[in-house]
Amino acid sequence: MPFTRRSVLKGLAAGALAVPGFSRRLLGATAMKPRPESPALVVIHLNGGPAGFFNSAGSFLAKRDFGVTHDNIRALGGGLVVDAASFGSLPDAALAHMAAINFQHGMYKHELARAALYQAGDRSHLLLLAQAFQNPAPIRCAVVNSLGLPVGVDANPPAEDGARLERVLDLRTIGVYDAPSGSAPGVGLAQLAPIYGVAPNAGTIADTRTSFLAAELLLRAGSNVVFTQPLYAGRPDRQLDTHRDPSGAQAREIMATIMAPLRTFVGRALAMENRNVVVVLVGEFSRTIVESDHEPGGTATVIGKYVKTGTAGPQTPDGAPPKGSPAPAGLWSYVASALKLADPPFAANPNPELILS
Repeated sequence: MPFTRRSVLKGLAAGALAVPGFSRRLLGATAMKPRPESPALVVIHLNGGPAGFFNSAGSFLAKRDFGVTHDNIRALGGGLVVDAASFGSLPDAALAHMAAINFQHGMYKHELARAALYQAGDRSHLLLLAQAFQNPAPIRCAVVNSLGLPVGVDANPPAEDGARLERVLDLRTIGVYDAPSGSAPGVGLAQLAPIYGVAPNAGTIADTRTSFLAAELLLRAGSNVVFTQPLYAGRPDRQLDTHRDPSGAQAREIMATIMAPLRTFVGRALAMENRNVVVVLVGEFSRTIVESDHEPGGTATVIGKYVKTGTAGPQTPDGAPPKGSPAPAGLWSYVASALKLADPPFAANPNPELILS
């Protein structure tokens, strides 16, 4: 029989069956090993506190509070019912892996509620998560765009094992790295700007579209944690502080300003190869019925490939998270589980039933 490449490989494969470990040592050279999956967290802060109908619409259906009707909601399964025009319009991959996670902090003022959500004393929850990643990135914890952190949150908390908050204000400062995280080399500003409707020569990150573009660039550069406030409608310091909005019309109008680039970003983030990207949409609290006032707790929307669609418990009809909801650290503990962090920095996840193995 002539010695051809095919005959040699067939002979090697046959011999490997009789020699333990042979195929791994020799034939493994012709088979690509899957790259290890790398986690990443994107926190989208909805400043002022979104009304609960966005991710707990079923709670308000009976009395049609916040303008909720059978025609403007979408049931996703697991008891999760969302506003159809906003969260219900996200890509199918997100709808199949979305959960509503409650938290209670007891604070009514914006600044105090934000501090309770993102800090424990002087320690940053974002940095505690960032330092738990096994593959530190060039920018481990990025704070994106001109809005920065919301008022009340410490902009310079102590570093955690070398991880510190880093402001990212210009698209051109975000490098493209061949990171071991599985980020795609060679995909940079020139390729991504048109996808988000951003001019190719854009620089300053100071609106909704450049904020989401920056978030994707940072993910592709291997960043561990990305924080951004993408809402540029309403008041600069509390966009969703929608008092006297019993119909939810004002809240819907403001949220609509980010939905197109948000859909683009979430779909692309979840599709990244070898990445486990978890997206958290959260504000400092929810809104009460009927005045749309401050509720001393809230419900975050968490999206990720290991998130099981469902709810940790629907909000009460008056807009509050359910009784017994954990402190904000419980939210971040759930997020750590969704990220599959090997050494999570928080106590046990209070909602393990909403995590896929």
